[in-house]
Amino acid sequence: MFFDYLSELCGFGIYDRIILFDFQKIVHDNYLDLICKKFGYKLIYYDDVEGFRYIYETEIKKSKDKYLVIFRSNLYLPYDIRCSFHCKDINYKELFPKLNSYSLENSAIFDLDLLYIAHENLYNTITSEAMTKKFLSEDMFSRENAKEYSDYVILQIENLLEENNYSSWFKTALLYSKLQYVKYRSNAINIDDEIVQMIQGKFKEFILNSYSRLSAYSSYNGPVLINRTMDYIIRNSKKFALIVMDGMSILDWLIISEGLERISYKHNLTYALIPTITSISRQSLLSGKLPIEFEKPFSLVNEKNMFFERCKENGYREEEIKYYRGYDVEIGYMDKCICVIVNDIDDLVHSQKQGNLGMFNDVKLLSSSGRLSGLISNLYKNGFDVYIASDHGHVETETIGTTKGVGVELESRSKRTLVLKDFADYEKTIEEFHLIEYPPYYLPRNYKYLICEYNKSFGTKGNILLSHGGIAIEEVIVPFIKIEGVEV
Repeated sequence: MFFDYLSELCGFGIYDRIILFDFQKIVHDNYLDLICKKFGYKLIYYDDVEGFRYIYETEIKKSKDKYLVIFRSNLYLPYDIRCSFHCKDINYKELFPKLNSYSLENSAIFDLDLLYIAHENLYNTITSEAMTKKFLSEDMFSRENAKEYSDYVILQIENLLEENNYSSWFKTALLYSKLQYVKYRSNAINIDDEIVQMIQGKFKEFILNSYSRLSAYSSYNGPVLINRTMDYIIRNSKKFALIVMDGMSILDWLIISEGLERISYKHNLTYALIPTITSISRQSLLSGKLPIEFEKPFSLVNEKNMFFERCKENGYREEEIKYYRGYDVEIGYMDKCICVIVNDIDDLVHSQKQGNLGMFNDVKLLSSSGRLSGLISNLYKNGFDVYIASDHGHVETETIGTTKGVGVELESRSKRTLVLKDFADYEKTIEEFHLIEYPPYYLPRNYKYLICEYNKSFGTKGNILLSHGGIAIEEVIVPFIKIEGVEV
């Protein structure tokens, strides 16, 4: 869709050296990755005149390799370099001529593929800002557009399922979340159960067979496993603020990001710790440790101290480190490391009576409140590199009944997992409730971990419940966001 359109417009695969002027930051990193992978370009971001001159003279000038250079700021480009590249300026006016370009530039656009589909299906030109904004918020999600988009996304997912590696699951999780977003936003499509079962079934196999290897992957471009988050942040930022949105799924982030129109960011994904419960995964996120290293793995009593210790291990003084709960943050002149815990989404999950659709609407209200954007702006304007992370997601389930007499249960808030210390007839429980006996990857080995199938949870039989703790793709793969700019 948009990828093919952009490729034809810019001459990807035709020209070996391309400079792309993208001052409106239209082409996201995922598209650039696809372009480079398909056409064999080396990707360079032009953000330093002298630095690029050095690269050009020592590497590019005599090389036979292909290069794609991205301009996102109005820096000087020497004439000799310009002449040796095919230069292309892309902007909303050229890409989507039927719509008001100013509105496009100043709106949070959900997905360029959906926008491309809706633009192609638009018969009339819309010139006014108000009409374009209405188009983006309503008409773009029409039944016709939503159906065409969902068919396209499902085809992409089916292709990705053949790859079955940690990075392809990142892409699958994002596409699946976008599919869910369009479903609840448009109220015009359903996601076939066969597709859902295929995604969840293959993901379960990946987790059971390959999850144990995730800790070995480099965190240079972003943390693959959530315990490497602090490593990544401290390596890239001297003064940082980490906002932890407890329980935020990718779908939740897609909704929340609509309220961040004047805030630019880079979107990454990471794997939560399993079981996907707060005590396990959030402690790992803030401490940089794996659960097997925790003194109290099923309690949050040491969470604050573990964050402080992680920062102090990297040279920060105690008076430079702060830990908050909620949006009210008092920034001091000595502050260099700030952690902010926000429980809004997790609270909505555990109080939700209307399933995913109710959650979708509640998170939209949360997004429109402006509290998160205000917090981000406050931190960013005070000189902090701002990151947003989640410890786990959540999934809609059907309750299958309650367990009795299986041992000592250590985790009670999650309705998706049993953590057992003493094992009395746990095999019978596995058989009765069709549970997964989860291997203790990165976990204390003197416990048993029993997990429900992706669409099931414990509770009075026959109810619909949002919960977490399992290995559904919505629970395990979560957002990791770096704020790149805040407009006044």
